[in-house]
Amino acid sequence: MKIVWEPSVYIGNAPTFCTICAQRSYPIRSRRNQLLLAILYDQHGVMHGEVCRDCVAAGSDGITARLQERIHSLQAKVAELQTLARESIETPTLEEEFGIHQRDVS
Repeated sequence: MKIVWEPSVYIGNAPTFCTICAQRSYPIRSRRNQLLLAILYDQHGVMHGEVCRDCVAAGSDGITARLQERIHSLQAKVAELQTLARESIETPTLEEEFGIHQRDVS
């Protein structure tokens, strides 16, 4: 993987989400007043998304550790969702939905 600072393709100081840690990230402003984003590429030159300044500053070992943390967090979330998917789900009846909307109007 390779991280490269590139001009932002977004208008203004639009936030993005870090591909590594999933935290909100903002572009930095260069000395030439240009907004830059750190972009993550794989070994084939395929872009995988933006990277926050904290992850860039963490270096290779820090990035690896952050990726492992995110993997564990996502695996826990997947397990939770799989548990929910195994349970039967009761949704409100059409009559119950209609009753709620009638109360909002009244």
